[in-house]
Amino acid sequence: MRRRTFIKTTGVLGVNAALPWADLYARARKSSEFLKEKSSDRMLFPRPCDGAELPISPVGLAWLPCPAAADYRVEIFAQNGPRVYGQNVGKDPVHLPGRILPSGDYAWDVIALDEKGTDIARRGRQSFKILPGAAKLPWVDPNELLSRVPAEHSRILYPRADLDRIRATLSTSRAKSWRACKSAAERALSKGIPDFPKYHLIEDEGTRRLEYGRYFSYFRGYVDGALMNLSLAFLMSEQDKYARAAREILLEIASWPTADDDVTSVSARWGDEAGLSFSKCAHIAYDWLYPALSDAEKRQVFDMCRARAWQTYRRLNRGDYLTYPGESHAGRLIAYLTDMSLAMAGETPDAETWLTYSLKAMLTFYPHWAGADGGWAEGTPYGLWYNTFYIPAFESLRQLADYDLWQRPFFNNVRYFFFYCLANHGEIRPFGDSAEGGGPGVRGGSGYAELMSFHAQRFNDPYVGWWVEQIPGYDGRKSGFAALMHEDELPARAPGDLPNSRAFKGVGWAGLHSDLTSPKSDTCMIFKSSPYGSVSHSHADQNAFAIMKGGTALAIPSGYYGPSYGKPHHAQWTRSTKANNCILVNGQGQKIRSAKANGAIVDFKDAPGYSYVTGDATPSYAGRLNKCIRRILFLRPGLFLLLDEIEAPEASQYQWLLHAFEQMEIRDNQVTSRRRDATLNVALACPLGLNLTQTDQFDTPYNYGIPKAYHRDRANHWHVTAETVLRSKKTRIAAVMAVYDADDQFQVQPKHVNGWFGAIARGDFGQVEGWIRTDENGGTRPSSFTKDDIDRPIDLWGRGRDGEIFFV
Repeated sequence: MRRRTFIKTTGVLGVNAALPWADLYARARKSSEFLKEKSSDRMLFPRPCDGAELPISPVGLAWLPCPAAADYRVEIFAQNGPRVYGQNVGKDPVHLPGRILPSGDYAWDVIALDEKGTDIARRGRQSFKILPGAAKLPWVDPNELLSRVPAEHSRILYPRADLDRIRATLSTSRAKSWRACKSAAERALSKGIPDFPKYHLIEDEGTRRLEYGRYFSYFRGYVDGALMNLSLAFLMSEQDKYARAAREILLEIASWPTADDDVTSVSARWGDEAGLSFSKCAHIAYDWLYPALSDAEKRQVFDMCRARAWQTYRRLNRGDYLTYPGESHAGRLIAYLTDMSLAMAGETPDAETWLTYSLKAMLTFYPHWAGADGGWAEGTPYGLWYNTFYIPAFESLRQLADYDLWQRPFFNNVRYFFFYCLANHGEIRPFGDSAEGGGPGVRGGSGYAELMSFHAQRFNDPYVGWWVEQIPGYDGRKSGFAALMHEDELPARAPGDLPNSRAFKGVGWAGLHSDLTSPKSDTCMIFKSSPYGSVSHSHADQNAFAIMKGGTALAIPSGYYGPSYGKPHHAQWTRSTKANNCILVNGQGQKIRSAKANGAIVDFKDAPGYSYVTGDATPSYAGRLNKCIRRILFLRPGLFLLLDEIEAPEASQYQWLLHAFEQMEIRDNQVTSRRRDATLNVALACPLGLNLTQTDQFDTPYNYGIPKAYHRDRANHWHVTAETVLRSKKTRIAAVMAVYDADDQFQVQPKHVNGWFGAIARGDFGQVEGWIRTDENGGTRPSSFTKDDIDRPIDLWGRGRDGEIFFV
């Protein structure tokens, strides 16, 4: 194949995107000062945060760079005491010490050095605390780790030493998953081999992009699907029929070009998904099929795997991943590089380079999109996929080298992000790209059963195991690369002693539930106000909410992730504020595709009778608003009180948005969203007056700008806009929202009293009551307040069914 000229491009996927101009300028100036803030949306977040308390020792460190630095020196000090650690660490702004530090308070600093080793800048000291009983995970030389890897294959996920033990249980405690594995392999026996792609030869960019999407889905069916299913079936059964079919696919793709500018490269300018399948799967197939390959075939496949590993490394290194980890697909590659190095350990000295680079990220800031408390900023769809991609790397390091990255705080907590920020029976999975694509309540779990069952067994967590067992259609079978690692039976116990709500402030998400132990009737609100902004697969949806009842979606993020990434409907509607349950000012929303268009969860409290969360989305409006605070009080089991405090630089009109799958009913200032047996009643109030309208049209239709041959039918969604009648520099919009289904005894009575708007809800649960102050000057307080002897100004007040009172 004729070699093509490789071109860096900022194309729709951002593959190998050029560094932002502002950052290039800073580099050109060779500033001798540390950056005070990120100069690029893709730059790393400094970690740990100043004052962080962490259950691990030593602490992985990451900092904003000094553009003129040729080297850095890290120093750690006992709090108000002597230096206890100092090390020159090279030019990358990340470091994990190789020495365990005892629990206690520490300060740390970073010194930038020039080419001669002279100090040119100090970042300034920051503090952290290592908690008592902290896990121990110091840096270990990658050569040492690689030397621990056994010489024989298999290695990845299923070390050869474990195979007999696993095979002995395939007809007993792993029988369900083994049957599923064999069934997938049987279907793949007649799959044949994939065709080499041709989409890159299409001249029209729009058509080429759509054909690229079709091709990588097709190619995944061969590589991520058939090849891996066949390889695993052979590894467990040693049956030649599986090896023959897998070998046919593997040898075919091993014959394809591996140059960086080839169409199947991870650096291909037409899109990288085919290359990502190579980087994810080829080396594992080599490892699992090893005894079925002839010496010549082993050499051919190994050479391909080695070339693909270097290709992966070059892409990461070119983009300076250790400084700029914010390109989404690179977050897969950095993990793949670890299991590539383990699969080929002892067969090439190159593995040390790959593993060193990968572990520098894995042990400091990785994952870029994650908070230490377990949240995933890109949302639960991408959180599902990306928290699956690193499992082979982490498990293989643990099994082969006795090096356990699962001890890092995020990985200990991430299962609870899905536990809380999804509805177990949910038909949607807010927020971000693919939010409409299916929650745990459809398609046998939509992949969440596999991920969460893995975590239930990895951490022996009965609550998470119970959560998996509640998924509609779950039958105990597992699929995927790790399907046979654990036995079918899960540890399981209802989470009766867990709180019903939880916030993940690191990424700005919260999941509020009425009763986690009853998914069929659970009222669930997911709320988002994220410091990560609207970049990558995230949308301009700070302070957005979604509501489900027993998994039925009543308030949704609207629009579709399609027809392809970045096409008009996706780019102009789905990513926008107007597609979400948010606030507009003069019809304008938050800035799209900007890390600075961010928000934050600034307050959260959970008690048996209520949950409270506050989001500040002011920065996301890029100057259109001086204030955008949303306060939400949830009085269990089904009453939400929502207050938006809004202020603009000039007199403006404001729009309060609500979206649903089905047509809503409007009566005066009330909106009702119904779906199946579930109901959401919303009553609105605003001093400026409100005018409510509804449409089922997207501003940018799904098929707009798409060639007719690629059109697909997609149902419209319904959109209610409550617009202020008058203009003002500031206002308050209050919403009382009642959620119930046909089985609930739930009566709600909205009330207006002297600048206050509220409701009393009654049912078999008892009674709850809540009030929102709509007039900033305040009027006579509702009579419910007087006996509570509250002397301070109040914006939001509620009494739970247990009698406990909350106010703010």
